Amino acid sequence: MRPALPLALLLLAGTAAAAVELLGNPPSPRQVASGRAVAAGAGGQGQQGACFACHGFDGAGQAAAGFPALAGQSAEYLHEQLERYASGARPNPIMQPIAAAMTPDQRRDVSVYYAAQPPQASAGARPQGDPALLQHGGNLSAIGSAERGVQACQNCHGPGGIGLWPNYPRLAGQPADYLAAQLRAWKQGERPGDEPYNFMANIAARLTEDDIRAVSLYFASVRTVPRQAGTGVLP
Repeated sequence: MRPALPLALLLLAGTAAAAVELLGNPPSPRQVASGRAVAAGAGGQGQQGACFACHGFDGAGQAAAGFPALAGQSAEYLHEQLERYASGARPNPIMQPIAAAMTPDQRRDVSVYYAAQPPQASAGARPQGDPALLQHGGNLSAIGSAERGVQACQNCHGPGGIGLWPNYPRLAGQPADYLAAQLRAWKQGERPGDEPYNFMANIAARLTEDDIRAVSLYFASVRTVPRQAGTGVLP
């Protein structure tokens, strides 16, 4: 069987539909404005810790620096990660003090703000690598590895890593260095293993370094296209 390698995969599910399904109601203008203000550094973290400095006001991130894109991720996922950073459940020397400086309402609002931003089209040259490595990453995404007990990435993250709301984030188009760092953190026990992510530690433990490089490069190589901005609020 020839493995599928959808390097030009379009993001299929509209952000608006996903956010409505997740959160139920459109965000209020006040909530979006509050979230943008937090992204600009008004959440107690100051300009030095402003979200836009690494992730941009459009949430596109910075691939060269390994900063992930936030635009179009589910608000619930973003909010949960900020709560984990703030409490120290997800250790990170940069994000922990930034998240902790925000109030609970500010963490909610900035999550809704970035969820409402449409993902940007992949810009510039895509990551280059050994075609065999890319193909291996595509195989792991589509079918996993039965002999090593590694389930297919798309079972939780959707075909080509487009994301399955509310809990499973979009991997498509994220920086390869960021994705590889997260898989290594899972593998080394540096990411929390509680529900619904406890299985990631087990999966990552079964991945070789070549597997990690392959699947990270593959997802970074999946083309993304703009989608409609999301709607929805966290309760």
